[in-house]
Amino acid sequence: MVALSKPTLLNYSCYELGHTWTPSCTKASLDVAKSVFVEALKIYGSLYFIAGLVRRKGKKYYRDKFLRELAQSTLFLTTNGTLFITCFCIWRKLFGFYFYPCAILLGIPACGLSLSIERKERRGLLAMYTGNLAIETIWRMLKARGLVRSLPNGEVLLFSVAAAIYLYYFKKDNGLPAGTLSMFKKVFGASETQPSGEHVVSMVTEDVSRSRSSSRHNTVQHIWANVLRLLQSCPRHRLCRHQHACVYYVLEGSLKMFGIGYVIQAVIKLLSTITKVFRRPKTVISALFNTTNLQLGAFLAGFVGIYRGLNCVLRWCRDKDDSMHGLVAGFVAGWSMMFYKSSTIAIYSALRVAEMLYFKGIELGRLPYIRCADIILYSISTSIVFHAAVLEPHNLRPAYWNFLLRVTGNRFAEMNRKLLDPWVHNCSHINPNFWPNYDMRFTKLVKPTS
Repeated sequence: MVALSKPTLLNYSCYELGHTWTPSCTKASLDVAKSVFVEALKIYGSLYFIAGLVRRKGKKYYRDKFLRELAQSTLFLTTNGTLFITCFCIWRKLFGFYFYPCAILLGIPACGLSLSIERKERRGLLAMYTGNLAIETIWRMLKARGLVRSLPNGEVLLFSVAAAIYLYYFKKDNGLPAGTLSMFKKVFGASETQPSGEHVVSMVTEDVSRSRSSSRHNTVQHIWANVLRLLQSCPRHRLCRHQHACVYYVLEGSLKMFGIGYVIQAVIKLLSTITKVFRRPKTVISALFNTTNLQLGAFLAGFVGIYRGLNCVLRWCRDKDDSMHGLVAGFVAGWSMMFYKSSTIAIYSALRVAEMLYFKGIELGRLPYIRCADIILYSISTSIVFHAAVLEPHNLRPAYWNFLLRVTGNRFAEMNRKLLDPWVHNCSHINPNFWPNYDMRFTKLVKPTS
């Protein structure tokens, strides 16, 4: 926190404070640009290649679009990192000093110009991501100053409210955007918003008949098929549009989402330990059977199962089906996040709901349309994150701090935060013993004795 009794202006040079590895501003910018460019190629190269395979885009995509999209995104990230340090140096040369909100003021134009390079369809996603990160960062900064206290299960409550609003509109006609509606149908079941299509029915029927066919050759499968038939023959309310009994409908969705959640978390764990596999093969086993796999699986299973189950219960109790069921069921189902607490998921969900409500307000003529809102949100959010990275990196999300170090070749860690301690208490907390190896021809600073 800024102390009013301490200096509000710093007269150190950009070399002494920022790019301590070289006294040359030009070389500093080029060094950062090179590091960011190489990492951006790795990040976006892997991302777009895998995304192309998953979406089965075929050879035409890799021939016509892959390199162009890769180059555009790489240029965006490189420009973002380079412009920030360039603006840092330009400010010092123009004004001769730094003051507390400098990082925010320098970050806004740097981030805005860089995002304008990126493809339009990605700008909104980036803005939402950095908005999420900025809110979490501000919360961490306020909490470190003792200005706020964590609400027990606050992230779960936030997620539950967001889920309630989302699932309320899920059950309304034209309530959700087409892309979101399609995803929700796959997760929660198309029957909660409209009658099941022939494709869904045929898939379920094929699944059951396959089980019956194989049951003749396997006793276990025969028992399983009998259990399925028993569950499917249970009662179903006349307003329920799912094909089989309500109990079967709930269990089917829960088990499916448990498997998906378990696999997703297992794959993430495997990817994070891939460099250790050859040295320690047992890391594969620990990644596959990690408890967090169960936690994510339980969260998704509970979320979908409770939502489906409560909708069925409310239809039985009220003998009607309306969008308010989605509101109630969504809020209660959201508490399944107790199995897998995540402030990132909660804040992101809340931001997406706010975005959806904003556009609904525009459609109704109650809210103004803001041009370039994605660029504005990204610029402000990222500049807040950069501010924290400069003055109090210990309050950043650890994964994002490590990302900044990786893309800048560890340059963010080489700032002389000892000089910033009078501004922000414990600014050098993340590396209290670091002092740059200055070229004494360009500075008179010496390492403090204590």
